[in-house]
Amino acid sequence: MFTENTVAVLLMALGNTSISTAQYGMMSALDGEKTASSFQHQFRSVLKKAKELKARADDGETFAAVAPDKKRGLFLSIERLFSVQLTIV
Repeated sequence: MFTENTVAVLLMALGNTSISTAQYGMMSALDGEKTASSFQHQFRSVLKKAKELKARADDGETFAAVAPDKKRGLFLSIERLFSVQLTIV
């Protein structure tokens, strides 16, 4: 699953800060359980965020990506898995 921010950035990047009724209907049909209205309600905050991000980008704001962790491999995986910090001596 993707975060609300990730979906908002995708919508902004595609130039779509709105979703049509037909598109909500398509989501409902593919989901098979939720109504189009339910999807519309869920996307309100995502669309609002997409509009805010578009305005910020249009105003020249840049967004710096998080730098990759310097640690790699087994120890990083163990740390993430067990939420512990390992020290090599």
